[in-house]
Amino acid sequence: MSELRYDPVKKVWSVIATDRSRKPDDFLVKRLEFRKEEINICPFCKGNEDRAGSEIFSIRKKDEWLTRVVPNKYPAFRIEGELKRTGHGMYDAVNAVGAHEVVIETPKHHVNIGSYTDQILYNLFSTFKERLIDLQKDTRFRYILPFKNYGLLAGASIEHPHSQIIALPVTPNVVKTKLSASLAHYKSKERCLFCDILDQEREENSRVIYENQDFVAICPYASALPFEISIYPKRHNHCFTSTDEGEMSGLADITREIFLRLYNVLENPQLNMVVHTSPPVVKRPSQPAYWTSIREDFHWHIEITQRLSGVAGFESGTGFYINPVAPESAAQYLKGAGK
Repeated sequence: MSELRYDPVKKVWSVIATDRSRKPDDFLVKRLEFRKEEINICPFCKGNEDRAGSEIFSIRKKDEWLTRVVPNKYPAFRIEGELKRTGHGMYDAVNAVGAHEVVIETPKHHVNIGSYTDQILYNLFSTFKERLIDLQKDTRFRYILPFKNYGLLAGASIEHPHSQIIALPVTPNVVKTKLSASLAHYKSKERCLFCDILDQEREENSRVIYENQDFVAICPYASALPFEISIYPKRHNHCFTSTDEGEMSGLADITREIFLRLYNVLENPQLNMVVHTSPPVVKRPSQPAYWTSIREDFHWHIEITQRLSGVAGFESGTGFYINPVAPESAAQYLKGAGK
């Protein structure tokens, strides 16, 4: 029988539809191909740096760049201008002041999720950290989101390995929900919600995929989508920018492991990877007590979702998702792929 499961972090229900149980082979579909002309004149490849825009940041070895950051050529948010809030009767608006940057992860064009190295991922996460530190200095920005789209169905318009960072003038509702859930749990129990989840998952061990000295990867209990994955740091830490050098190596290791296992089990699936960190801790007159316990109650983490199925009427009408792969089964498939 199917089971409704509640996610205490996102505050949503998911239907774990065991009666519709599906195996990894059921999700194998032909990948959409990138246009050949885009590959031939890729703006992110070595030698085409002038096509990508002016460099914001880079990691280099001698005279060669390993990872570089450039402005998004078609930004959703622009850094110029003052933050203005307006009202139109029942409606509110904020001008789209922010930042929209592209992280070119490596000079190599043909790197799929099964061939990422620890070094590429270490450079990527180190770049995320440096850009977050810099962007958090701008008090106009309420939230900064590093993320990766992999594959056309996941939103990537260029094949060359890249990620993005967007700074927003508002806090997204998804983040607000997590923050409020974390705060409520802390007020009630004086413990971090994510630490409690992590302790239970490691004890039960039925949804743990892989762990190293610093991180744990699990298929969440109330996974909304097939083969959904969360990566948590073992050390309680509210902000990604507080990740130290040793932990960064551990993060690269666990992400490479997860990417490789997804590649092996689902044959190079298209996916999204999002880093959920705390908002910039800036005291604001409208919320004088908001940041009182965020260092204690929030816990940064990464979410990886595969683009294996679409959203239908039931999902649109209820906000519930039907997941035909129990997270326990997904974890076993992925755990076995590492042997």
